[in-house]
Amino acid sequence: MDSIQKLYSDAEKIKKHERADHPSDYSGLRVCSRLGECFVRSHPGVESLASSFVDYWIHTYIDVSESINEEPVTANIDKLAAMSSVLDGSSEFTECLTTEDWKELCSLTTFEAEDVDIGALNGLMSLFVEKQAL
Repeated sequence: MDSIQKLYSDAEKIKKHERADHPSDYSGLRVCSRLGECFVRSHPGVESLASSFVDYWIHTYIDVSESINEEPVTANIDKLAAMSSVLDGSSEFTECLTTEDWKELCSLTTFEAEDVDIGALNGLMSLFVEKQAL
């Protein structure tokens, strides 16, 4: 199972447990926070950057959701999966990211650059150049 498949699997497991543990008090925000924790753990070496990506994801897509009690919906999990792909240095599965997403992810990466391995940073910056986010 690759990291993208694991993210989708984790999302379903967390949602299932949240519904079982809190049948009358499901919290989409709580699920997204737990999924974000899994996301950060799945990116060793760039935890701070991964955490910034999660914060951006929650602020941009989850906090503004009209159906917060259904979160994370597939479209928003797709966004987080795309961000995982970016952290892996790949543009695979990133079709759902907007120009604004790319620019913000680039900005976050630039801000966190001193904490990112130079090889990983070069890969990320190449990806941002390819996506015209710089």
